[in-house]
Amino acid sequence: MQLGLLVSGLRNQIRFLLLLSGFYAISPGMSERIALAGLASFEPVSTLDAQITPSEQAIDITFVNLRQREPETHPRPITVSGTLTRETGAANGEYQAASKPADKQPAPQRENAKAEFPTAHKLPPLTQQQLRLRKKIRRVLADYYTHRSLNTRDHGPWELMHWALAYEVHSQVLQGSPRGKPITTVGWLCFNQPARRRRMMYLNDDGQIRVRVAPALQGHHGQLLSILAQSSVHSEYPIRIGDQSFTVADLIEMEKQTCYPRTELTFKLISLSHYLDSDAQWVNSQGMAWNIPRLIREELRQPIRGAACGGTHRLDGLTRAYQVRHKRHEPVDGAYLEAQKFVQNYQRQAYRLQNSDGSFSTEWFRGRGAEEDIDRRLKTTGHTLEWLLYAATEKELHHWRTTRAANYLANLLNENRNHTWDNGILGHGIHALLLYDRQVFSKYDPPKTGPLAGKLVENRQRQPGVKSRSKRTQQARKPARRGKSGKG
Repeated sequence: MQLGLLVSGLRNQIRFLLLLSGFYAISPGMSERIALAGLASFEPVSTLDAQITPSEQAIDITFVNLRQREPETHPRPITVSGTLTRETGAANGEYQAASKPADKQPAPQRENAKAEFPTAHKLPPLTQQQLRLRKKIRRVLADYYTHRSLNTRDHGPWELMHWALAYEVHSQVLQGSPRGKPITTVGWLCFNQPARRRRMMYLNDDGQIRVRVAPALQGHHGQLLSILAQSSVHSEYPIRIGDQSFTVADLIEMEKQTCYPRTELTFKLISLSHYLDSDAQWVNSQGMAWNIPRLIREELRQPIRGAACGGTHRLDGLTRAYQVRHKRHEPVDGAYLEAQKFVQNYQRQAYRLQNSDGSFSTEWFRGRGAEEDIDRRLKTTGHTLEWLLYAATEKELHHWRTTRAANYLANLLNENRNHTWDNGILGHGIHALLLYDRQVFSKYDPPKTGPLAGKLVENRQRQPGVKSRSKRTQQARKPARRGKSGKG
C-alpha cells in the first residue's frame, strides 16, 4: 500500500512538472484538481489569456500537446497568393481565408513563447501585388484629375454630368475656358449655368422644375438626379433656375411626379431608392400610385439587352435598390429579393464572359467579345466593373476576377493617357476605379485622411498652371465623341 502511495505521488509530481514546463495545457478535468491544489493563480503569458480570469481558464482551455500544434482560437489573417494573372497556380490570386477557427481558447504558453493574437479589427497586411495595384490606381486617378480638365466653354452638360460622376462631389470644371478658374462641377450643374451654351433645367408654365432630354443634355429621363445620387449630393443642396431658388428635394419631387408605366425608369430607380425611404409612396401626375417596389417590378419587365450601355445602368438601379435595404438593415424580400436574384444571375454571366486579360466582354451580355478598339473596351469594362462593385459582397470584392478587372482598367487608362477619350465613358471608368479604391484600399489609410478625391483637390490647388501645360488638357478641349445615340 505504501508502495502504491509512493507511485501515485511520483506520478502527480511528474504531471505537475510537465504542466509548469508548458508541455500540457489545462483540461477541464484537470482544472478542478489544480484549483484544489492552490494553483488557480496560474498567470498565462499570452495577452489574450491574460484577460481571462483563472476560473474562466479552467472551463475554456483545451488539453493539447503544445509541441505539435496549438488550437486556432481566432481567424487567421486573410492572405493573397499569386499575381494578377491566372497562371499563378491553384490560388489564381484569389484571397484565401484560413480554416475555420476552433471554439476554444489557446493553451497558456511558456514565458519565452512569441505568439501573436491579432484583434478582430486588425486588417491583414496588403501584399506586394496589392500595394502595386493601389499605387497604380491612385496614380491614374491623380493623373486624370490633374491633367485632364473639362471647361464650360468646350464641354456640354452631358459631359459635365459624367465628369461629376467620375470624382463625385470633388469633381471640378474650369469656368469659361481651359485657363479658367476651377469650380465644383456639381455646383455648376445645380445652378443651371451654361455649358457649351446649353442649360439643362427650365421651369414649366406652373413654375415647376423640368430637365431637358436631348443630345448633349440629359441622355435619359432622371439622369441628372441619378448622377447627384451616385455622387452623394444631399437632398437640401441648392438649385437655382434663373432667379428662382430650389433644392435637390424639388428635383426629387419632379422625378416622382413623372414616373409612368412601360417607360424607362432606370435612372429614376437609381436616384429615388437613394433619396427616399424604402416604404415611401407617392402619386404621379396622372393619379397613379407608386412606390419603390413598383419601380423595381417595372424595370424587371424591361430587357437588359438593348438597354442603355448594355443594360448595366438598369442593373445599377436594381442593385442599388436592394443594397439600400441591406445598408438600412431592412429585410430584402418581395420585389427587393426578386431584384437581388435577377442581378446575381447577371453577375455570374458577366464573370463567365470575362476575357483572360481581365476586361469584360465587348459584346456586353450577348456573348464573348474582345474587340481591339480601346474605346469600346473602356466603355464595356468601365461600365461593367462599376456595376459589379455596387453589387459585390465582401467575398466578391476580393475575388481574383474582380481584382484582375480593376488591374486591367487601371492599365488601360495608364497606358493611353494621351488618348482622346470620350468623356462619358471615361467618367464611368474613373468612377469604377474610385469605387474600387474606396472599397478595397481606403480602409488602410490613416484615420482622418479624408476621401481620395478630396486630397486630389488639395494637390491641384498646390500645383497652379499644370493644367494648361498638359497635352491631355489640349485634347480634352475637343467635344467628346459619342455613340450614335449620344446617350449613356
